[in-house]
Amino acid sequence: MIVHQSSRKESNCETMATDDFISNLPDEVLATIISALPAIEAIRTTILSKRLKDVWRNVSRLDFDPKGVKKLFPAPNRRRSTVPVIQFGSNVCHDEGDDIDDTDPREEISRVVKNIDNVLLSHERNLMSCRIVHLSNSYRSGDVEKWIKYLTSEKKVQELAFLCDDFQHEFYPVSLFGWGLNLPSGIFSCRTLQSLELTNYGIRFHRPFHHCHNLKTLKLYYCDIRTETLEAIVSSCDFMEHLSVCSSTSSLKQVRIFSQTVKTVELESLDLEGIYLSTQSLGALVLHSMKFPAKSLVIHAPNLRVFTATRKPITKNPYNFTRPSKQTKIAEILEYCTHLLKPVNYKASDPMEDPNLFNNLRELTIDLDLNDRREMLILCIVLQRCLSLHQLEINIEESRSEIEEATRDYSSVNSRLPYPETKLWEQRELCDCITFTLRQVSIKGFNGKDGEMEFPRHLITKGAKLERLEIWCNHDWSSEGGKATLGLLSLPRSSIDVSILLKPPPNLLVVLEDGFQP
Repeated sequence: MIVHQSSRKESNCETMATDDFISNLPDEVLATIISALPAIEAIRTTILSKRLKDVWRNVSRLDFDPKGVKKLFPAPNRRRSTVPVIQFGSNVCHDEGDDIDDTDPREEISRVVKNIDNVLLSHERNLMSCRIVHLSNSYRSGDVEKWIKYLTSEKKVQELAFLCDDFQHEFYPVSLFGWGLNLPSGIFSCRTLQSLELTNYGIRFHRPFHHCHNLKTLKLYYCDIRTETLEAIVSSCDFMEHLSVCSSTSSLKQVRIFSQTVKTVELESLDLEGIYLSTQSLGALVLHSMKFPAKSLVIHAPNLRVFTATRKPITKNPYNFTRPSKQTKIAEILEYCTHLLKPVNYKASDPMEDPNLFNNLRELTIDLDLNDRREMLILCIVLQRCLSLHQLEINIEESRSEIEEATRDYSSVNSRLPYPETKLWEQRELCDCITFTLRQVSIKGFNGKDGEMEFPRHLITKGAKLERLEIWCNHDWSSEGGKATLGLLSLPRSSIDVSILLKPPPNLLVVLEDGFQP
């Protein structure tokens, strides 16, 4: 009997080893799998089997990134190739022993970019998305304009991304921001194009965006664009819903958006003189690593659901103002958003007046120092304005120096407040959102200091609808702070459904002294 079972297992293993399950998949499934690969790798699948020879011609996505070209060529100390190498647009590999000059990476990248035409002509179906990373000579020679026209007219592309990648390569440096995007009027007005991403271009005119009635998403990264040009582009796109602007030059002085269709605005690493947003449809506003006068922030968005303001950049940025010391403090932004302080040139009859920006807010993510009484007071007032808040995330930001920490006095800090001093959590009226709507809270960078402890203690004892409280402890968690934080678990809970998750630092065993265990 044992022999019989063993032979059956061996037979099953042999069957699994001989069956080619991948080749037996339908063409549609194979094309979907290969679509996730960069275009270079997708075409290289043609050498795996006859079954995969033409599958790449029906993929729904093409990603032309020349960075992957180094995989296709031998190292500099290997002048002759013994491994087949596939070029774009051909199913034939290099013959064994062919000489390949690998001394100049620019030539390798240019060689691949030149074959983009062959790939697009060999491809047989419409494209859902296409991304092309090219050098500046592709723009000067007119290839970029040619690719855009072909992809929008012949391939009916829905998502399009272009990146001029010269400045990212140490072997081919150019100016930080790329070449002027001098394209024909209305070139992006394709009926199928819904998403456009441009990286490292100088956008001097808005003509290419004329009549873009179907474009819903526009992302501009590292682009040189003026305030008037950006405003004209938004106005030309009648149904734009998502706008992202990251790391523009000093040409962009202000961000002004007056639209009834824009639903999401993301601004990151911008040095501005002011932000003016007026849109009934705006549902999400994201501000990352911004530098601007908080008094020049004016927002009219009564239907805002998601608000994020942090000082940590999401993408790499060449500007030195991304350092927290040079960025606008989130507490200052909140002061003006709640009208604790009045924006510059503010008038009570201003049509952009919005006395309660956070009235319908559902998700709030901010950087605050919970050890600072002024910022705690601002948080308390913000939460009083939030009548429908469900999720709250706070990243604790230590904004004071060691000298300020050693000499600070709460009374002196409060005496400098530009609005009346009031008592904090335990002596203030309950916030409606904490009592009735708040479901999830995440606090990151927690040290267990006295000032930080007040807020989570208040949430646990007063949050009647709270379901989840996450506390992410900082790496420099002290033993006293650790013990105080663990003491939160023993507090009486207002909500019977709440779960409290403490995320300890890696040095937890070192922090917990005297045999104290969680």
